[in-house]
Amino acid sequence: MWRLSRAILTKCLEQRAMIIGKTMSTSSEPLPVITMPQKMIKKLDRHKTGIREREEKLRRMGRRSQTMVISCKRSEYNCHKGERFQDQNDRNLASHGWKHSKSVGDYFTLVSYSKNPAVLEEDKREKFSDQNVNSRLVEGLKELGFINMTKVQSESISKILNGQQLIMAAETGSGKTLAYLVPIIERIEQQIKQFGKENPWNSPYAIILTPSHELTEQIGSVIESLSNYTDVRYHMEFGGRGTQGKLAWPISRSMDILISTPGVLAKLLTAGQIKGSNLQHIILDEADTLLDDSFSGSVNHIIRKLQASSGASVRDEDVIVNKGVQFILVSATLAKGLQDIIGNLIPVDKMARVTTAGLHRLMPHVPQKFFRVSNADKAEHIIKLLKTKQKPTLVFCNKSETVYWLSQTLLENNIDNIILSGALQERERQGRFLQFQEGKYDVMVATDIASRGLDTTMVEHIINFDFPLFMSDYIHRVGRVGRVGAPNSGHVTSLISQKWDVDLLWKIEIAARKQSELHNVNANIKRKIDGIIAQKYGVD
Repeated sequence: MWRLSRAILTKCLEQRAMIIGKTMSTSSEPLPVITMPQKMIKKLDRHKTGIREREEKLRRMGRRSQTMVISCKRSEYNCHKGERFQDQNDRNLASHGWKHSKSVGDYFTLVSYSKNPAVLEEDKREKFSDQNVNSRLVEGLKELGFINMTKVQSESISKILNGQQLIMAAETGSGKTLAYLVPIIERIEQQIKQFGKENPWNSPYAIILTPSHELTEQIGSVIESLSNYTDVRYHMEFGGRGTQGKLAWPISRSMDILISTPGVLAKLLTAGQIKGSNLQHIILDEADTLLDDSFSGSVNHIIRKLQASSGASVRDEDVIVNKGVQFILVSATLAKGLQDIIGNLIPVDKMARVTTAGLHRLMPHVPQKFFRVSNADKAEHIIKLLKTKQKPTLVFCNKSETVYWLSQTLLENNIDNIILSGALQERERQGRFLQFQEGKYDVMVATDIASRGLDTTMVEHIINFDFPLFMSDYIHRVGRVGRVGAPNSGHVTSLISQKWDVDLLWKIEIAARKQSELHNVNANIKRKIDGIIAQKYGVD
């Protein structure tokens, strides 16, 4: 009965449709228009987009490896090695929406998935003894625990020994200091052997420029640790309140290597206290900082005062002698526009270059966690982190005022700490980093002055209390852990609380998902800050 009724009903509907169709075709009246609210249309579009994205993710997951790269609180944003990432749509980011306060409590981690890229593979390892370096110096390096070379050391030492002008750019913690110190010490010893040990006072063979007191002291301590294995003598100079005294009572001593910050050296050269008659080598350590607008004026002044010019090297009885000065630029980030900054004094375009595969990339062996927190809860969050993880920790803030405030807050919560900031006077700064290195304090609160070049192999945890404003700062901060010679890779925790933090975070997450280089690394930070101030306040 039901089947018959259904057949009759179907027949009636077909006849009705035919009648309606004929009526509509002969009618001159316009057809009715069905409209939908824009809100509903957008909702349907989002729904369709979501379906397509989920389908695409499932397709990617079918092709992915089992190696996880990003682990998220919301597992649908997890990322595995080999997945394709469509960066045209930031909705695919775990940090999408982090500019909104509703995202507080979210987090994700860049997972450790590979070995330290600075270390050579076992079958490709080379030793310092394989280089043209005297056995006495090799023995000293061995006593300090340095037997095998890193990638940047393997590629740089022979070039420096041959007198080449060199730009050395490699990831933080890859052994760049020894990469230039070992061949420079070797070449100076050859000079001493050929021409005699005594050279005129205040006439160094090599000048090493650094951007901070702490890095100057560190390089000096490395040479000091080799003092039983080399006849090379070094001298250090710092700026600060004592500079006027140094100008009034001139230094007079024999020095083969002078390590100095730019400001004080510029004044000593102007006063005629440092001579360039024996100068063979100029090294700019942390060159990206030294050639930033903050220092570039002093650096240019120093090179002009020394009347230093590059020239070809010649071999004289197995000793490499420069007709000019050998320039070596060393950095963890390769600055753009070197030709414009210093090209009138150094032939940058003709210099040999040593770069590594890890340059301007996220460190694959260091876990990096990002927490979305409210600004009001940042202090509480860091107190919990420091109380639950008792290990050497370096905490970064963007301003000296925040360093002082946070240090006091931690002390009030029974967390002992020491601070390091450019706002401290020279006599207050001296020895602070050494105390932290020696384990007298487990926590150091610092500005970015502690992020450039310092040997922090004992540090296990980096906390970005303030997220950095620039990509280069993030690279340098993270590079305080996971260093060659460190007992473990360490880890990094970043607290994201401001909307402008998210802009930089998106770039980091995109690079992690695409396994690509970080962008906008070569920022002239002082110039950028000046530009922001000018734009904000209408200053030319």
